[in-house]
Amino acid sequence: MQQTKVKPMVEGGVLSAVAIIFAIISAYLPVIGPFVNLIWPVPIILLGVRHGYKWSILATAVAGVLIAMLMHPLHAVSVVVGFGLIGIVVGYAIRAEYSPMKIIAWGAVASFVSKAAVLAISAVVLGMNPLTMQTDVLGTAVGQAVELYRGMGMTEENLAQIAGNMQGLVDLLKVILPSGFVLAAILDTYLNFMLARIVLRKLGHHIEGFPPFKLWSLPQFIGYFFILSLVGMYWGKSRELVMLYNIAANIQVLTSMFLFVQGLALFYFVGDKYNLSRLVRGIILVLILTSGFLSQGLIFAAAIDMAVDYRGLRRRT
Repeated sequence: MQQTKVKPMVEGGVLSAVAIIFAIISAYLPVIGPFVNLIWPVPIILLGVRHGYKWSILATAVAGVLIAMLMHPLHAVSVVVGFGLIGIVVGYAIRAEYSPMKIIAWGAVASFVSKAAVLAISAVVLGMNPLTMQTDVLGTAVGQAVELYRGMGMTEENLAQIAGNMQGLVDLLKVILPSGFVLAAILDTYLNFMLARIVLRKLGHHIEGFPPFKLWSLPQFIGYFFILSLVGMYWGKSRELVMLYNIAANIQVLTSMFLFVQGLALFYFVGDKYNLSRLVRGIILVLILTSGFLSQGLIFAAAIDMAVDYRGLRRRT
């Protein structure tokens, strides 16, 4: 019994030390720091998979206390609260042998909750909303850009048009900010899961991975929500229902991104089916990524694929 407890204690100490080193790197190295900050949950995930969620919770708490003592309590909050829950949840989900999609879903929920908690704590400590601060910075940047163009000799008419376009973009960013947080939660969960899976496989664990990218298929309800979001945006704008428009706009951003990913999977499937060369695929991919019209076409192609199951994925299961 004592021997079985020694191993998780040793590994917990080592992985907690790694988490603390990650926190120090994220604070003091400007180039790789932000990336290291994103992968901070990986040691917590490893510990949770190998020895259970109780050890990952303990390691997170210990790392938080030591980071607060060695650096600053606010940095400990931003790192531990912002990323600790992701490590605990993803580690538990992998140990419970959830499917990769379910792991990402639960991890994304944990990540979103963590980000909301960090914002709430920051608002209490700073006495103001951090999101408002960011949007104020964007508004200031618009004014500075206009002044720069004015110094270059642009006419007031052109300046007014540029300022209007830039301010419209800032206003749009304010509206779709919630969807941005959701997408960020999904991306950092996916990144941590993939890195943890690589390490765990090196340690001898068999972790189920995603199918080949060309066979990726998202749930059909995403297509329905995409259509509903377009209708909601139209009604919200035409009838001046601001809340409806804002909610529909965020749903539209999320579903569009999901459909875009499925559209890329469909593109790779078609490329393999018709034996397109790498050069041709690369050219088409660049055109898709640089053309708004082709990107929208890919999104609608993905919606059609969801409806008619062009790749026959549902018939295989």
